[in-house]
Amino acid sequence: MKLLWKFAVLGFCLVLMAAVSWHFIKARATQRKLAEDAKAFGVRAEQGDANAQYVLARLYYQGKGVPQDYTEAFNWYRKAADRGNTKAEYKVGFMYDWGSGVQQDYTQAVSWSRKAADQGYANAQYDLGWNYYYGKGVSQDYCEAARWYRKAADQGYAEAQSYLGYMYVHAECVPQDYTEGVRWYRKAADQGNARAESALGYAYSIGAGVPLDYAQSARWYRKAAKQGDDYARNALSAMNIRRSLLSKIVLSLVFLWSMFFLIGSKGSMRKGPHRTLTLAGLLGVLWVVLDVYSNSHVGILVSLSAVNFFFSGKSLVAGVSMVMFASIAWPHRFKVILATCGMLFVAFNIYGAMHYDLWHFAACPRAFYGVNALLIGAAITSGILLLTTGDETKDSQKEIGPELQSHE
Repeated sequence: MKLLWKFAVLGFCLVLMAAVSWHFIKARATQRKLAEDAKAFGVRAEQGDANAQYVLARLYYQGKGVPQDYTEAFNWYRKAADRGNTKAEYKVGFMYDWGSGVQQDYTQAVSWSRKAADQGYANAQYDLGWNYYYGKGVSQDYCEAARWYRKAADQGYAEAQSYLGYMYVHAECVPQDYTEGVRWYRKAADQGNARAESALGYAYSIGAGVPLDYAQSARWYRKAAKQGDDYARNALSAMNIRRSLLSKIVLSLVFLWSMFFLIGSKGSMRKGPHRTLTLAGLLGVLWVVLDVYSNSHVGILVSLSAVNFFFSGKSLVAGVSMVMFASIAWPHRFKVILATCGMLFVAFNIYGAMHYDLWHFAACPRAFYGVNALLIGAAITSGILLLTTGDETKDSQKEIGPELQSHE
């Protein structure tokens, strides 16, 4: 059995090494390909090819195949825009808007955005609407903003749809119409726009433009909260959302088992078995308390980092509790648990490193920290229990040894 276990661990390590090696080989090949593409587009761009100039500018902007350089990106976007490339005209306006690679200049931003917007480019139409809405580079004009937002929204641009919905709800140059506002919010929310998801949650919570429906409200608030929307997270907390049936069953079982262990051990910390039962019971109760608190009050943690820290702590307690409960049912399986936690920890972190692009989703860092905390809590507890049980076994052997000799 031990030999089989060693082969299993060796095989797992070899698979992990192969996966890591493949990832780095693939990444290097991709970088090499991007560098070759950048070189080829550079040659064509120098020859005056507007499309190549636009692509080269984008590579400099994103830092793919070439060092990231916003100034160089702006220069190539400008050259492509001067040759009538619509997307380049939009990017020049965008970079003037935000001062990326060039001195911020809202007037120039409006001028270039209008060139692309007049050719029907949705991104530029939205940007131009934004400039009119906030009065950046032009006089503030909600009617012009709504006109350009609508042009972009009709092409499916989610951010423009969200802003247009807001203008209908708040009667900004358009007649107040909650139904129409919700219609545009839904179009944007269906594309994953967090602002629109949060707005839909609010609409359902007060029955504005839709029937009053707290379940739908919670659904849309949850979608927005997963993307880091603070208002949605706080709203969920304030609503005191009811738990699902499965959540209630799990919580009840953990609480009942914890109380059963505490009663069975009589709260004693002296003897080994009683101490294990007491600790398991206390940790189970602590996890229940943290879970109830997170369901009703976690919204007061307005910082996303504070929320991640709280859920990591809760997962750490869960990991320790799981091993304590397991130690009662399987008292001599700590090596297996420790090895499993170690392998899962390595595999999960390699997966996280290989999919770093997902970290801009708010739910992903929380899941990453939570799973790591769970595995760390389980691994540390398994290691401690493995050491303590090993010491107890040695002590018992020392006590039994003289007794056997005296019998002889």
